[in-house]
Amino acid sequence: MSRGLTSLFAQRYVDDWNAWTLTPPAEKPTQLGIILRRWQACRPNRMRRTMAEDQHPAPYLENLIDQASQHLATLETFEIMEQSSFSIENIEALGNLWNIFENLSYEGRARGGITGSVGISKAVLLLTDGAVGPAFDSEVRRHLEIGAIETSGQWISALKIVSQDIREFERNNGATIRNVVPDRYAALNIGRIYDMALGPRG
Repeated sequence: MSRGLTSLFAQRYVDDWNAWTLTPPAEKPTQLGIILRRWQACRPNRMRRTMAEDQHPAPYLENLIDQASQHLATLETFEIMEQSSFSIENIEALGNLWNIFENLSYEGRARGGITGSVGISKAVLLLTDGAVGPAFDSEVRRHLEIGAIETSGQWISALKIVSQDIREFERNNGATIRNVVPDRYAALNIGRIYDMALGPRG
C-alpha cells in the first residue's frame, strides 16, 4: 500500500457505503442484496434474495444474516492491523462466516453455484462495518501478489498479509493509516479504508 492510493476512492463505492451505514437493522437484508448485486459480488452465479422477494427456496438473506450474527458479534473488537486479532476464537468465527456466505449464491456455472471469495469477503466487509476487510477482488489480490482464494484458510491467510501490509505502511510513513486519508474517512474501520484504497478507482 502507498500513501497516494488513499486519495482516489471511487465515489460510487463511497455512496454505497454511506447508504449501508444509514440503513436501519430491519432493512439490512434488503440493502445487503442491493449493494452486493451492484458490486457484482456473486457474478456469474445468482445471488440469494430476501424472503419478501420470494425468488428461490430458503435460505434467504435474512437467514444468512441470522446464522452469521453470533460470529459477527465475536468479531466486534476485531482490528485488522492488530496481530492479536487473529486469535483462535476470531479465526474460528471467520471460518464460520466463510461457510455461511458460501451460500450467498444458490445456482450458477461457477464453483457449482456457491459463492467465491469475492462475494464472501464483500459480504463480511459490509456486515462487520468495515472491520474485516478488504474485499478480495482481483485488484487487491494483484497488489498483495496472491493468487485465487478458494478456502477459508486461504482467506484468513490473506487477511494476515493485509495486517502485515498495514503495519509496514505505518512504519514506512511514520503515521497511522487514518492520519493519511482525507478527514472525512478517518473514522472508518481500517479494513474499509484499505478496501477503498486498493479497490475500484475514482
